[in-house]
Amino acid sequence: MEETLHQLGIEWNKLIAQIINFVIVLWVLNRFAFKPVLKILEERRKKIAESLQNAEKIKQELAEAEEARKEILRKANEQASFIVAEAQKVASYQGEKKIQEAVEEAKRVLKKAEESAKLEREKAKEEMRREILNLVIEITSKVVGKTLTLDDQERLKNEVLSKLPQKEGHEAYSRN
Repeated sequence: MEETLHQLGIEWNKLIAQIINFVIVLWVLNRFAFKPVLKILEERRKKIAESLQNAEKIKQELAEAEEARKEILRKANEQASFIVAEAQKVASYQGEKKIQEAVEEAKRVLKKAEESAKLEREKAKEEMRREILNLVIEITSKVVGKTLTLDDQERLKNEVLSKLPQKEGHEAYSRN
């Protein structure tokens, strides 16, 4: 076999030296070239993986933010609708309340006017009674031809008052 190796041009001491050189070069390349390059490639792979994860996370957060925005808009629209409906109710209530107040005020004014008219009627009746009494006393004095005494005047007043209608019961002369 040695001869076969020699015919091929392979010498043992050179072969061992070449193997040792190859191992040294392999070790140097592995230590100073392959490991740092592999380390850089591994770091780069991790960064790419992290970037992909971050991109996926950002995409998910963006979708969540979009959903939150839509929900906020929906709630804002609901709240705005509710506020508008409440404002309409309040306006309607206030309108009805103002109408009721106006009706009540009109009733009060009407009642006050009726009371005032009633008092005026009573005053007019009293005034007419006094006038009638005075006329009766005066006419009686002229017919009799003498001045009536206080007793005569009082008796005459009582007779006339008994024949005149009373304050509220009869309204013979109140409307004309």
